[in-house]
Amino acid sequence: MRNLSFNVKCWDKKYFLAFLITLLCSIICGIVLYKPVTTNVYIRNLGADYVFNVFNFNNTPLFFTHLIGDVLYFYIFFLLCYYTKLRYLTLVFLYLRGLFFGIYVVVLLCANSIGGILAAIFVFIPATLISVAVCYVLTEICKSFDKRYCLLVPLIISLIDGVVLMLLVNVVFRVVIIIV
Repeated sequence: MRNLSFNVKCWDKKYFLAFLITLLCSIICGIVLYKPVTTNVYIRNLGADYVFNVFNFNNTPLFFTHLIGDVLYFYIFFLLCYYTKLRYLTLVFLYLRGLFFGIYVVVLLCANSIGGILAAIFVFIPATLISVAVCYVLTEICKSFDKRYCLLVPLIISLIDGVVLMLLVNVVFRVVIIIV
């Protein structure tokens, strides 16, 4: 039972506050940087492709892009917290993630009309917020994993997060489309 024991003596309240402040500031910065970024055709096409894939239930591109991003961020957070004592260095990567999150949300909401609003509200925002919450929990409990299995934990968690994304697309979004 020691392998799955997540008994953390006390979670760092200062880190949690810094995590929330960094996330909030990065989202605000992403919203403010919306205008200069929309001149880039790549970002607008990325938003249009995301909405197209959500509405046509193309699970493969959605799953793999989400999985690659999650694996990258989860391993960065995990390795920085597991092998070093520089937990606050993860806030730099959280800032980048929140910045891109803010930009993509505004692109989905403004550039892609009603379809973008529905895709952002019911798929993109919940999936990304769940992923960010997993990043925080992963930084808090990373030391409690067994050393033999510790390097597989971010991969397994990213696969679970990908399954949550597929549930959001294929269950929640389908119900919303049927209702609307």
